[in-house]
Amino acid sequence: MRERHHPSRWVSVPLDDRRQLPQKPGVYAVIKRKKIYYIGVSINLNRRWQGKGHHRFAQAEKLGRSRLHYVLLPKHDAKTLEKQLITQYSPPWNYSKVPVALKVNWWQRVLMAATCVWVLFISSRSLILGMVAAVVAIALFRV
Repeated sequence: MRERHHPSRWVSVPLDDRRQLPQKPGVYAVIKRKKIYYIGVSINLNRRWQGKGHHRFAQAEKLGRSRLHYVLLPKHDAKTLEKQLITQYSPPWNYSKVPVALKVNWWQRVLMAATCVWVLFISSRSLILGMVAAVVAIALFRV
């Protein structure tokens, strides 16, 4: 493959500046320190990464300082290049399930905080009972 198609050589924007992506078709890659994590294709790069709607956004955000590299191409050429690049570089996120983010409701947070206070109170009275309370609390909130 021609070196000009290596994603780290493409135009890029920081993840936080994804609104600057053009509203045109192309291939994009999530990269941090020259490591390619994901390669994708879109008919509108800007819309694809709008808000937090991309299915890999949370992962890219957790990387910290990741960049979106892109090259503009017609739709058909973009699809072809995407397949070639995925085959060549085997980005880890292209071959994995999207992690499910656990949603903790407000009442669960309150219950967890109350349990922590309860464990601290019992621990102040008895170390052994405090340890038992901590084990019970961990078992209750284990997901």
